[in-house]
Amino acid sequence: MQIFDGSVVRDRLRDLKQNPILDLHGYTLNQSKYFMREAVKHINYMIAQDPEFPKVLTVITGKGLHSAGGTPRLKHGIRAFLNTLTLSFTEEADGYKVRFK
Repeated sequence: MQIFDGSVVRDRLRDLKQNPILDLHGYTLNQSKYFMREAVKHINYMIAQDPEFPKVLTVITGKGLHSAGGTPRLKHGIRAFLNTLTLSFTEEADGYKVRFK
């Protein structure tokens, strides 16, 4: 099942070279994981083609201030997702820095 129109994903990924930030505000966890999977594939492909392609992706999840109970569900869900990947990442106040090889 496709979550987005393909052009939405392409537009978001096209911007990653100039602005390696993936802002997931306003998306559900499932949509965010879809974007993350596509971004990881795209970045790995681009690094293989262009060694100068940025190797650090800033992922903005927000702090969860508007989440029910003040618990940052998106941030925790993305952390769990990142733990399944073979990438290193560090947690920041409003998201993560993901490092590619």
